[in-house]
Amino acid sequence: MIDVLNAHIRFKTKTGYADAVRDASFHVDEGEVFGLVGESGSGKSTILRALTGLVPLAGGAMQVATHSLGSKIDRAFRRDVQMVFQDPYGSLHPRFTVDQTLREPLAINGIGDEDERILNGLREVGLGPAFRFRYAHQLSGGQRQRVSIARALIVEPRVLLLDEPTSALDVSVQAEILNLLRRLHRERKLTMILVSHNLAVVGFLCQRIAVMRNGEVVEQLSIDAVRARDVKHEYTRSLLLATEGYKRKVAEVIGVDAAL
Repeated sequence: MIDVLNAHIRFKTKTGYADAVRDASFHVDEGEVFGLVGESGSGKSTILRALTGLVPLAGGAMQVATHSLGSKIDRAFRRDVQMVFQDPYGSLHPRFTVDQTLREPLAINGIGDEDERILNGLREVGLGPAFRFRYAHQLSGGQRQRVSIARALIVEPRVLLLDEPTSALDVSVQAEILNLLRRLHRERKLTMILVSHNLAVVGFLCQRIAVMRNGEVVEQLSIDAVRARDVKHEYTRSLLLATEGYKRKVAEVIGVDAAL
């Protein structure tokens, strides 16, 4: 469904060009959930934006289904590929009701039965009809992210791109959103790419991952290999250690106990 071959993405700065992604390659099978993991600034979100056509390629190639990035992007591509952004507070129009937010993509794509689709879309993400005419400021963070997911799914895409969809949410709400995404993947048979710096989140949803560092893909492996700690690159090992969280022995080494 998705092929990325030697993708190179750069941005112009006052002092020249900065390479955000260098020679990144991976593929995602139809119906698969693929993870991109790495620290902030490693190029994960930039690749997602390039896959939607929001960021141009400086080199290499990207293809989503039958659509080749770099050529003219048609409306069919816009409908096939949808994205859920990281910030549930910034991704919704503050002057739009939930109804207007969900109605707009239907109107853009010429999809009828708007009222029925809006009610079904809300129900699918666990929100009732009472939320239909609320504004974004009247919703919690988790509810806003559910509306963002409903907006992406209402045009019935084949590919869903998720840019750290739970990182701005409380832990309990994160679990709800992850369970929702797993259910939607199963029911709709979506192809998904999940960007995260948290291997625990990626391990819950994904079958395979690519580890990124400084704009490069340093390792690709299955989730089973991650769980078995069967990794080759030192950077992947450091991510695994970071995911394990607080260790008393480490705290003692750096003098935390003494400070307390």
